[in-house]
Amino acid sequence: MPALKLVYFPMPGRVEPTRLALAVGGHAFEDEKLTGEQWGTTLKAKVAPKQMPLIYVDGECFGQSNAMMRYAGKISSVDGKPLYPTCPLEALKVDEFIDIIGDVYLCLGKSFTITDQAEREAARAKLVAEGGDLVKWLKLIDEVLGKSASGFAVGDSLTIADIAAFSWIQPLKSGWLDGMPKDCLDRFTNICAHAVKIANIPQVKEYYKDAEGVQAVYRA
Repeated sequence: MPALKLVYFPMPGRVEPTRLALAVGGHAFEDEKLTGEQWGTTLKAKVAPKQMPLIYVDGECFGQSNAMMRYAGKISSVDGKPLYPTCPLEALKVDEFIDIIGDVYLCLGKSFTITDQAEREAARAKLVAEGGDLVKWLKLIDEVLGKSASGFAVGDSLTIADIAAFSWIQPLKSGWLDGMPKDCLDRFTNICAHAVKIANIPQVKEYYKDAEGVQAVYRA
């Protein structure tokens, strides 16, 4: 197997699905966590992708979080089933679901540009209020998960669609994002049930058993 290294800030963020996909697939990887100063003053100028996260595969550097996640899914399997489907139609379903989750991040991302604390908190509260932009996308994800007979996002086994949903949505309730209520996901019962299901998969449970800080939200 290739030598793998991930580089990101000390937070879940965009790299967490890749971390988890590699971990549940049984891959050893170096998980380098940089401060903003370390990234800006030492590494950014040296790599072609001018943003994190990054993945090094046998020393070769690549960027783009979704591309990284798909790569991790292609080289990983759980209980003999690949995390990224080999069937083109199933892969399309996985990609569609992941892109819906990406729209959640697009909604939330705008709030990070607001420098005034009170204004930022108010903007985030509006996102998760009834009729808010974030609620619209969470409702769609909740509906998709509610239609699944298996409890998984796509098909009858764990895929990177599940990993993306789990990794990117659960931090919303962690309290890490100022202005985001800790009960913001409670109304989305299918998302909550899905999170419990994924957290209790043995490989996921093992990976997060000692998780602290923001990552504690992933513990079973």
